[in-house]
Amino acid sequence: MCGRMESLWNFCLSLCLRIPMWIYNHCILPLICVLPFFQKYKTFNYSYHNRLVKEVVHANDILDIAMAHGFDVQEHLVRTQDGYLLTVHRVLGKKSEVYRSQAKKPVVYFHHGLLTNSELFLLGQTSDKCLPFLLVERGYDVWLGNNRGNKYSRKHINLSSRSAKFWDFSLDEYAIFDIPNTISYILNLTGLEKLTYIGFSQGSSQAFAAFSINPQLRDKIQLFVGLSPAMIPRSLSHPVAKFLVTCPPELLYFIFGTRAILPSVVFWQRLFGPINYMKIVDWSLVYLFNWKSEHISSAQKQVGYTHMFSPSSVKSVAHWFQIIHNKRFQMFQEDISKIYSSVPSLHRKLHRCAPFPVQVIENMPMMLLYGDQDILIDMETTKQNLVRNLSDLTLVELPGYEHMDTLWAENVVEEVFNPILKKIDQIHAEKPYQNGLEVTASA
Repeated sequence: MCGRMESLWNFCLSLCLRIPMWIYNHCILPLICVLPFFQKYKTFNYSYHNRLVKEVVHANDILDIAMAHGFDVQEHLVRTQDGYLLTVHRVLGKKSEVYRSQAKKPVVYFHHGLLTNSELFLLGQTSDKCLPFLLVERGYDVWLGNNRGNKYSRKHINLSSRSAKFWDFSLDEYAIFDIPNTISYILNLTGLEKLTYIGFSQGSSQAFAAFSINPQLRDKIQLFVGLSPAMIPRSLSHPVAKFLVTCPPELLYFIFGTRAILPSVVFWQRLFGPINYMKIVDWSLVYLFNWKSEHISSAQKQVGYTHMFSPSSVKSVAHWFQIIHNKRFQMFQEDISKIYSSVPSLHRKLHRCAPFPVQVIENMPMMLLYGDQDILIDMETTKQNLVRNLSDLTLVELPGYEHMDTLWAENVVEEVFNPILKKIDQIHAEKPYQNGLEVTASA
């Protein structure tokens, strides 16, 4: 009886979202589709800030993006223990230079955030505003990872990406398989014992989760750098977001399906064109998260927004909603019983979801850079979970910065990249490299 009542309740709640979505799709959307043709600034009359911005905006993939900046990218394939095939990108030197693969260089690995991919770190409006390019030119061996299910990792040795089973993953699988398997592949290939890990947003969360459950993995990290590191995000204030956070995963699946979320983002980019799409993304970020983006220039938005989003599983989004609702960095919580799940007090008595025990992370040099206006992270909780066991923890609070500013702000080189470069040089205890050769600091 309780199960039927719960199903009826979920159905009624979903109607509150599905009816407006139907009206939007059948009435408002056709009008929106026509609007771009009558906009004052049409796509074919749109002027770009410079040639590089235009080339990156129209790039199809990370190879084109790197080529626009004058760099090469090498693609590698990592097979996870549960059968997913992840594409990992290795950023090589400038195309005009000979890449010296035989020279052993310190490895720096980047991992992207939720609903993005490896392109994220190469979307600066200039080459100097792309941290991977700066590291390559200093002599580091730079790698960019990808999560299962995104643009570059939609293959499995047995499952089709059209099946719901392919998309049955969350932070748990990222931490158990994707991160450790990718790091092991890179270290085995390069013959090194350790690397530096740089994660943005969820890329930091996946690292926290992976390090907490895998002691052997912690021994492979020479330095961890977290940009806008998410662990337990603050409660979202928007009414729709608050509703989705508190609703059960089954309702999310009923509304969005059980496979990919944001599967049609490329269609909308092409439909609206660069200027209209940029305005829509800007408006959406203000509406949902109250992001003002005052530190991000128009040229940077042109470059960044065009390639910003990439599909992920609905389950991974549902996992974040659970973490926000429970105010606890934990594994995905499956319903063990329809009867008990309908009574929260009984459910908590019967079952406590396993945490990601980040308190056990110790003896790892760590640097966290975050904005004081970032509503998606709770740094006080993050610090409480980490500070006890870390003797080398550097915290850099950036006044006025929001979530994306640690990648794209106008002064990101001075405020974010330079401190990171200094820390990486220091932690590797090596003299700076350039073009694969050791040089003096004055060079």
